[in-house]
Parts: sequence; C-alpha cells; structure tokens
Amino acid sequence: MAGLHGNEQLRPLGWMREKREERANRRLMTQRARVVAQVELLGPQWRVLDLNPADPDFIAIGPGGIFSVTVCDHGRSKVELAGEVVQIEGRRPPYVQMARKEAQRISDTLSAAAGRRIPVIPMLAFMGTGQLVYWGKPPEGCVVSSYRDLRRALDAHGNRLGQPTIDKLCALADHPDTWTNHSNEDAPNYQWYPEGTSAADKSRDRR
Repeated sequence: MAGLHGNEQLRPLGWMREKREERANRRLMTQRARVVAQVELLGPQWRVLDLNPADPDFIAIGPGGIFSVTVCDHGRSKVELAGEVVQIEGRRPPYVQMARKEAQRISDTLSAAAGRRIPVIPMLAFMGTGQLVYWGKPPEGCVVSSYRDLRRALDAHGNRLGQPTIDKLCALADHPDTWTNHSNEDAPNYQWYPEGTSAADKSRDRR
C-alpha cells in the first residue's frame, strides 16, 4: 500500500510537468508563426519550409538566398550580443554556434542532393519584448534580428537568386529523398545560377 500511495503522489507531479511542457511548446509555436508571417509578408517569392513540424526552426528561401532560421525565445529579458557571444541574464547560450551548425548540416544535405555546393546562411530570430543590444560587430556570417526586423534583414540580402532557381531549391528541400543518404550520381539535373546572378541576368547575357 505504501508503494501505491507513493505512485499516487508522483502522478500529479508528472501531469503538472507535462502541462507545463505543453504550454511552453504552444507558446513557442505561436511565436514561430509570427516569425513565419514576417517572411511571408515579403511576398510570394519567399517560401518557408519545415524540416520538422514540431520544431520552431525552419528554412526560408527567396531572392536573398537560403536561410536556416533558428527561433530564440528570450521573453522580457535583454539580449546582449558581442561578436560570437550571446548573453541573456548572465547566461551565454551557444545560439550562434547552434545556428551555424544547423545551417552547415542543411547546406551539406542540399549540396549532396544537388551535386554542387548550396550555401545556407544561418539566422537567429529573437522572439520577445526585451531589448537587443549590440556591442561591436554582429557574429560574422550569421544574421541576427528581432522578429519584427526580420523582413528588413532578409530583404537586405538583395536579389541573388532568380525565380527558377528559387523554385528548384524549394522542390529540392521539400523532397523527402533529399534528406536520405544517396550518391551524387542520382542527383537531379538542376540548373543553378551563380551567387549574385539572377535569371534575368542570364537572359541578358544570352542576347
């Protein structure tokens, strides 16, 4: 009976823990939807792709390139950034390193499927009402933005990709076989435009 009584005491604790986790997940996914909405406001040329529906992070593909977007929730806390370092209330979460690692993973996977190097830009999108404070330069090669400034940050990368390339990249990233092991011999025959060159540029070159 003592053992049963102990289980009965533990059961509500486990239930409360599950409820807290569910609320935290709902909050994060709601915030993610706000980040995605900012990308979609850039227009139909920009696409959002999920690698895992339960994960708040996503891929954004558009004229500015391919971005691996890591969503970071900092609530009301101030975020201080100094190069590679992100500090929130005395803690230093490795957000920059995590974002770079994920972008590299996505780049390696897409490159293997396409048979040529596909660069992916890491991006940190901070959700919350707390202030973002920069000390010196932002981390090299990693875009950092509040979710409210996400459109400006993405749009600042200009028009590196033409629409045909965007469509092909989206099809590649959205195909289940892309994320399984395969050899480059099986890669689709995609036509890519060099970085900084759009489809319109290629058309002018042929004239």
